[in-house]
Amino acid sequence: MNKTMKALYFDNSLIKIVTLQIASKFYHNAALTAISPTSYAEVPEPQIPNARWLKVRNRACGLCGSDIHFIFMDMDPKSFPAATPGVARKYLGHELVGEVIETGDEVPDFNKGDRVCLRIDWPSCYQMEINPMCPQCQKGEYMLCENPGARKLPLIDVGGGFSPYMVMHRTQPFKVPTELSDDEAVLLEPLACAVHGVRKHSPGKGDRIMVLGCGTIGLMTIAVAKAMQRDVEVIALARYPFQAEAARKLGADGIIIGEENPYRRIADLTGAKYFEGYFANKILLGGFDIIYDTIGNDGSINDSLRWVRSRGSVVIIGINFQPGKIDYSPIWHQEIMVTGINCHAMEEGGRSSFDIAADLLLRKRIAVDTIITHRFPMSDYRKAIKTFVAKGKEQAIKIVLEHEG
Repeated sequence: MNKTMKALYFDNSLIKIVTLQIASKFYHNAALTAISPTSYAEVPEPQIPNARWLKVRNRACGLCGSDIHFIFMDMDPKSFPAATPGVARKYLGHELVGEVIETGDEVPDFNKGDRVCLRIDWPSCYQMEINPMCPQCQKGEYMLCENPGARKLPLIDVGGGFSPYMVMHRTQPFKVPTELSDDEAVLLEPLACAVHGVRKHSPGKGDRIMVLGCGTIGLMTIAVAKAMQRDVEVIALARYPFQAEAARKLGADGIIIGEENPYRRIADLTGAKYFEGYFANKILLGGFDIIYDTIGNDGSINDSLRWVRSRGSVVIIGINFQPGKIDYSPIWHQEIMVTGINCHAMEEGGRSSFDIAADLLLRKRIAVDTIITHRFPMSDYRKAIKTFVAKGKEQAIKIVLEHEG
């Protein structure tokens, strides 16, 4: 008799997606009802499909903003990611910590009992075993794989962080150092994102830096920037007082919160010149050397481009699947360097984002108790999602779902 398990997953069904998007116009929590393409239901417990795979019993998994995007399906079908070939069934949960319980004969680097987190989530040349790999995967840029959908995985029901068991190809896991706690291990993946974002344009000595957003990634970006270069000034833009307090604990030198006109405050902080044209068109000449935008929506990107100095750098770390209108004229007018990140990768110097993140955690550069604010058993996933959506009221930063046993 085949074993089953309860898992949280997303079915890539156009009918279900369109139905949910229509229903959500009338009922915000339609994504948590039976019409949603996301289900928490019984599925087959996965078994390793061949000798190059391993099986993991999950312990806990963080709830990420990208999980919320999937659950509520707030994606414009004309956005770039929407046209990228996906999978028929996406198991949710990637900020996980689990224990290896079985390995195939061709998995030399992992043993039963090892704790792991998930390094490569979306199917790439690695787990599709495409040879030769695409140019991006050859460089370790697995999130930029040029072969999405080129080959099916040997099984659909692989599981994810929000299921008690999952299977991984031998290239997917990252071995958690024994010195790290499970809570620290849960933070490895989001911290790797912050590492990749800061290293996309590393701060120099004496730089003035701004971090937009003080959610999990924003707070970690503050800590990473301070860890990589102590002689920098980091100003954080926070929405809520509890976020501002956390930002200070993680090294922010100043906080902007609740400002009626943040342009004037930034001018005072950086020595920039403030101008206001017709129709309340506010600009700065001068500003921050680097801005890490961990919000990534139209408003934050527009502000980033106006708050960075000429020939400064903006790194877009936050994701938004509902792009609208952005005034890109500051890019050419002020010769601004703009880039983005897609999660994590192999960094310059031959170390992965995860290696660097693990080192920061081992050095106790991240205040875990400041980041993890809420815990729920997996069966209360709906309550966890509602808490995430109401983060201001609930004072939530990182929410962790825990598996029984």
